[in-house]
Order: sequence, then structure tokens, then C-alpha cells
Amino acid sequence: MSTCTPPQQNIIDYDRGGYDYREFWADRQYEDWAESRALDRIMRKLGHPRWFADFGGGFGRNAPHYRRRAHHSVIVDSSANNLTHAGELHAADIAAGRVHLVRGTVTALPFVDGAFDAAMVVRVLHHLDDVKQALCEMGRTINGSWLVDVPIKHHALGRLRSAVRLRLGEMSSPEPLIRGSSEHPFRAYRLPVIRQLLSEADWDSDLVASVNNFRRWDQALPQLVVAALRPLVQTLEIVTQSTGRGWWGPSQFLVATRRSDVRPLLGSTPAGLPTSMAELARRMVCPACRDALTWTADHARCGACLQTFRRQHSFWDFVPQG
Repeated sequence: MSTCTPPQQNIIDYDRGGYDYREFWADRQYEDWAESRALDRIMRKLGHPRWFADFGGGFGRNAPHYRRRAHHSVIVDSSANNLTHAGELHAADIAAGRVHLVRGTVTALPFVDGAFDAAMVVRVLHHLDDVKQALCEMGRTINGSWLVDVPIKHHALGRLRSAVRLRLGEMSSPEPLIRGSSEHPFRAYRLPVIRQLLSEADWDSDLVASVNNFRRWDQALPQLVVAALRPLVQTLEIVTQSTGRGWWGPSQFLVATRRSDVRPLLGSTPAGLPTSMAELARRMVCPACRDALTWTADHARCGACLQTFRRQHSFWDFVPQG
């Protein structure tokens, strides 16, 4: 399996100033519905995995789409605030050992090769300044299929915007298009570039949906008009999720399937942990050096680099220090 050297990536700090990511979705009912509609259909392609990972899963917004299909799921996010909220939202599943919360980054994951049967990464790639390394790092932990949400720059509105600005060349460039502020850049990609990166890392990819095909339309009109038009726009979204694959919407969903089988490199079963936690612990390593960990009920310690990772209420904190 590929070796993924972790670079120094700048990823948005969702904990700064007590930011609550749930507020982002307060006035985005259409986007939430459009993604939910696509996920309801796509998750069937991932089967019934025993272990499932939601990379960059935030507060567990998408958990309803996999919690009944996966025997065990792990929500991975770099934000302590997000995971605290996920702990509140999914308290019953966490107590039952069906859902686990791990604080970590998609560029240095605390999991063994092939730890998960399936996974998803939604609304994450636009944050990354080295998408190749992040895809490699997430991919090495999966031994089956995963859903990859790709923000593309060459969608219909993006092409129109570039044409108006006389900058159509940026649509064909392999480099990502960066918008937003220097503090919070938003990167959009050419879809063939992402699919090629996946192919080079041993993945075949199928383009399964164009999503958010009429992004933020409901924020540009009066609410009475939005209510009247909602059934029409939702119907158009359903149609274009299939017909717009590859070109229409700003979010393109891929399902990537590994070509070769990977045997999970599971560790020994730690003593003294609940069964479901012990099974998770077998799938975990130090994110800094990928060495084995020794476990107690409230912390895990790396014998090689001597870092200690602690349980913080409902989640385990596996962000390396230094």
C-alpha cells in the first residue's frame, strides 16, 4: 500500500471563537435535502460494512445514512466542538458501542491499513492544500469502497462565471481553483484530476451523482417564493443528480472501489476495555509514527514516540502534539 507522507497542511480551525458548525446548516435546507437524497441512494452501493468511517464527519450530520447499515461506525473530525456536539446527538449509539468519535486529521489518521470496510468523505476536500496526500492517507485505511465528494470548478455555473470574466482557461487547468479568503480558502478541482489520483492509488471510481445542482437558490429569493418553487426545484434536483453527472452541479459524488484486497493489520486485543472499544483499539495506531499503542480506559500511549492520547468525555483525541 502507498506510503503517505503527512505534510504541513493548513486546515480550517472549526474550534476558533467557539464556532458552531450546526449554525451553518440552519438556513441551508435545500443543500441538506439534496445531499440527503443522494446519500440515501448511494449508501446502498457500500453494502453493510462491519466497520465504517465518516472522515470529516463534523457533528454527525450524515450518520443517519450509515448508522443502520454499519455494525460499527467511527466519526473522525479535527474539531473538538463538532465531536462534542456529535456526542450529544448520538449519545445512545455511543453508549451502545455502535458509534465511536475520534478527533484526528485526514492527513495523519490514527488507524491501521485496511481498518475500515467502507467510508465516506463529504465536504472536506475543498479545505485541503494537498489533496493527493489526503486521499492517499484516507484510502490506505479502507479495504473496500468509499464515497468521495469532489467539489469541481468546471460545473455549469462555474463555466458561465469564468466565461463572463474571460478566464475560461482556468476551467481546463489541472490546478485547483481557489476562491474565498486567504484565511478560509475554498478549493475546487477538475474531476478527472481527482479520479486519476484515485486510480494511481489503486482505486477504480464510478461517478454516481451530481449534487446541489441549484446551490443556494433558496437563499436568493423571498421565502414565499421559495415555498412555492420548492417542489419544482426538488424535482429538477432529482433529475439532474443523474443527468448532470460530471458537469452540472458543484458537488460530484464518486464511489471508489479498491482493485486489490488488503488484509487489515489489526493489533492485539487490549485487556480491560469494553468489547466494542477493544475492537476499535485494535484498528488504531499512533498517528505520528504509526507505532502500536498501549491502552487504558482513559488514554492510549505510544511506546515509540511517547505521545499520549486521551479520552475527552465522548471522544478520543488523536491529534498529534507538536
